[in-house]
Amino acid sequence: MSTKNDMLDLLRREALSVAEMCERLNVTRNAINVQLRQLEAESSVRRAKARPRGGLGKPAAVYEAAPGTEDLSSGAYQVFLSGLVEVLAKRLDEKALHEVMDATGRQLARESGLSKPADFETGLKAAMAAADALGASTDATAQSDGMLVRNYSCPLGSAVREASCMCRAMASFFSEATGRPATEQCLRGDRLICQYLIKLPASARRSR
Repeated sequence: MSTKNDMLDLLRREALSVAEMCERLNVTRNAINVQLRQLEAESSVRRAKARPRGGLGKPAAVYEAAPGTEDLSSGAYQVFLSGLVEVLAKRLDEKALHEVMDATGRQLARESGLSKPADFETGLKAAMAAADALGASTDATAQSDGMLVRNYSCPLGSAVREASCMCRAMASFFSEATGRPATEQCLRGDRLICQYLIKLPASARRSR
C-alpha cells in the first residue's frame, strides 16, 4: 500500500496531526506533507477541529477523511453490479430487462446534465467527455449511416463480459445525450471494444 493510501486509511479511523501520521507510518514529515497536499486537492481529506493543547502556542492542524471517501478503495462495485444484472436477467424477461437497461442509461445522462443538447455536436462531445471521465477512452468516426463512438477502455468491462445487455444502457446514454437514436455494436472477442452507432438524418450525413 502507498503512503497516500496508508494515510487515508488512518484518517478514516481518527483525526490526526502531521506529526502523529509521521509517527504511525514511520515516514518523514516531508513525505506526509506531499501526500497530504494531494489528498486535500482531491477533496479526500479535510481539516478537522483543532485539538486544544496544554500551554502556549498555536494548536497543531488536525486532519480527517472527508465524507464520501468510505468506498474510494472499494473493489466491490463490479462484483456487485455483475451479480445484480445476473439476478435481473433471471427474474425479468428479455423485453423488461432491456427496458431497465435503457432507462438506466438515459437516467445516467440526465443526472450528468447531458439531456436535451443544444445540437448534436455539443451533445456528442459532452457525452464522450463524460464517458472518458468514467474510465472510457473514446473516439468518434463518421460512418455511412451515422457516427460510430468507440470506447477502447470499458468502465464496465468485467460486468459487460458476463451480461452484454448492459451495453444497451450505454447506447441509451449516448442517445439521450445527443438526441439521436443509438445502438450498441460492441466487439466481444479476446479484447472488449465498446461501440455505439448513433443514427443521423440523411441531411446531416451529407453535410459531413
